[in-house]
Amino acid sequence: MRVFHDLSNLFDLAVSRSRGVAVLGSVLLATSAFGPLLLTGCPANSCFLQICEGKNCKCSISSCQDGADYNLKRRRCVCSPGHYDVAGQCLTQADANEYCGKGFGWVIQPGQTRGGCVKLQCRPGDNLDETTGLCLPKDQVAAQTGVQLGAGQKLGCQPPEVLVVSQGQGACVPAAQSCAKDEVWNGTVCAKGGECATGEQFDPAYNRCVPYASGGGGNEYTVNVQQWAFSTYGPPNGPGAPGFCSSIAKKPIAFGVSNGAGSLVRVTVNLSFPGGEVAKGIASSVAVYDTSGNAVPPAGAAEAQASVVSLFSPLVAGGGRASSETATTTVKCSVINGSKPTSVPEVVGGF
Repeated sequence: MRVFHDLSNLFDLAVSRSRGVAVLGSVLLATSAFGPLLLTGCPANSCFLQICEGKNCKCSISSCQDGADYNLKRRRCVCSPGHYDVAGQCLTQADANEYCGKGFGWVIQPGQTRGGCVKLQCRPGDNLDETTGLCLPKDQVAAQTGVQLGAGQKLGCQPPEVLVVSQGQGACVPAAQSCAKDEVWNGTVCAKGGECATGEQFDPAYNRCVPYASGGGGNEYTVNVQQWAFSTYGPPNGPGAPGFCSSIAKKPIAFGVSNGAGSLVRVTVNLSFPGGEVAKGIASSVAVYDTSGNAVPPAGAAEAQASVVSLFSPLVAGGGRASSETATTTVKCSVINGSKPTSVPEVVGGF
């Protein structure tokens, strides 16, 4: 490991170029709690080199990923200005929106410090299509769904089912299938998942934040891509993670599931990192019916791939080195199509 050599050179360089500026290799002073320095990897959320001018200190070298800086007061990596803490990464607004998927945006609600995926609102009389992200006239959606609307009516579902519009058609799905990417059904409502530090991912299987990144030699940021895949999509041959399966389950029509029916969809996720570079990562998927092994319709395959990619995008944006050039997992998602949508009274001022 070249930490001693690199830090020594940086120390000499910084001292020679600064007048009255103190330089501290904080990895030598502050990381004993993580064990001996001569390890094959250093922990994430670490500062390797502090530069101080008087009482003003900053971290010059850290194990933080792209879009994050080391905060000496909080002793951890935090997102840089203009970046948002999303799924353990620090993303721009555009990248955060991509993570949330079509029809959703990353929004910080008034009075809150952390943001979340929020369903976009259409003008009264329109329905949001969660496949295209477009707002469609209610009469058009009703007609494509095979429902006749009268005056003062809109397309809807009887509770506890929720209306989801996809590819211009409406479907009534269980409320548990309607959650956003960063939400988990708690038995009553869709609730935001656990808040994790950068470099960590909330893993529903363990019900806690699981680290998937560490600092390597020098200021290298290394991602355990297999652990990340398990936390993000689900452990092999088990139920898919809620954030992944919800995007699939809310589109029963795309998977050819008719009203009152259900199906178990098996999705294999394959990730590759050419040259070990996370920023060059490529994600692909194969979706089949679990019982027969037959491929799902093209529309369903496209929905599965879109969900895989939107969850993969934050990892790619964060960059770093991959622990291996490939990672894979195979998970199962339950897709249920409830009762057929019907006409319901339209609330004045509602959507």
